[in-house]
Amino acid sequence: MILNSLQKAQHALLLAALVFLLVGIVPAQAAPLSQSGVERIQFAPGATSATIINTLNGAQPLRYALGALAGQTLRVQVEAEGAPVFATILAPNRDVLGTTVGSNPLVLTLPSTGDYLLVVNMPPTTETIGFRLRVEIPTVSTPPTPTPVPPTTPTRIQFAPGAISAQVTGYLPAGGSASYLLNARANQVMTIESWSTGGSFNFVVGAADGTPFSRGSVGETWSRTLPFSQDYRVDLRTPAGGQGADYGLVITIRGAAPTPIPVPQPVTRRIQFAPGSTSTTVWGYVDSSTPSRYVLRALRGQTMRVQLNTDDGYPARVTISDAQGNFLGAANQGELWSGYLAATQDYYVTVQAPADSAGDDFSLWVGIR
Repeated sequence: MILNSLQKAQHALLLAALVFLLVGIVPAQAAPLSQSGVERIQFAPGATSATIINTLNGAQPLRYALGALAGQTLRVQVEAEGAPVFATILAPNRDVLGTTVGSNPLVLTLPSTGDYLLVVNMPPTTETIGFRLRVEIPTVSTPPTPTPVPPTTPTRIQFAPGAISAQVTGYLPAGGSASYLLNARANQVMTIESWSTGGSFNFVVGAADGTPFSRGSVGETWSRTLPFSQDYRVDLRTPAGGQGADYGLVITIRGAAPTPIPVPQPVTRRIQFAPGSTSTTVWGYVDSSTPSRYVLRALRGQTMRVQLNTDDGYPARVTISDAQGNFLGAANQGELWSGYLAATQDYYVTVQAPADSAGDDFSLWVGIR
């Protein structure tokens, strides 16, 4: 029975203290920290904590200001004998972040940068007691800066006189790398054959400055036509956490790829109307290898008409486009095409023949009105 009465008394005391906190220390509007009665906590140079020893009575709470940064950890602990002492932490906007009582520490991650307010108080009483307030912002340990790995100096590969290939071998530890450099010309074909005993590795072929061109893996035969005349770099690397590898490469450079046969480009002929005329006819020959191309000037708002006829009914086709290459229309031989012209510019008329077909003479009639 005595124990229950004691517990009830303690609960009543704690409730009174909490009511006092809500009514007495949280102002409706935040007071500036420069006002009297607020003591600023300063850490000693190089320190991460400060301890305040003071006395307190129930008539007047004590207020302390502490500047801190967002994301820092704040640890607050208050100790006293004879009566419960509370420490409440308020954010720069005066939101209550938490309260601690007795020797229980309060640990918070701070939400913003600014001045935090620490209010120390006790339930209403005429008694004066001493307290110890410890405030700590632990230093965040910074991971050591990794030592930069010096770039691998590539080994230059030289082919023997008259040879088109060279072999290199070596050993790569786990996470290790090796680089080779060789010169080649544009349109030559580079082939890399690779093998390994032990672990695997990948390789990257690129320019001398490390810009990648293509990638490959051990065991495959890699082959590419080279785009430029320059030094090419081959970088090998084994996976970190794997195992080392004894490796070998055979690099072959063959002569330039055959030069493609140029496709003959059609000769463009300009169509001119006779003075006062709105149409004309031109003649030509068309086959599957080379189209015939014509150009003429026309005005915006005019209408162009085109008709193609081959001598023997050869299945040729005529297409019409503007100066920007935009397709306007097409017609087979014997058909009449007619179209409205949207701009003043050159217009192109091209006569084409199907692939793998015989050639034929044609007449092309063009009218503008």
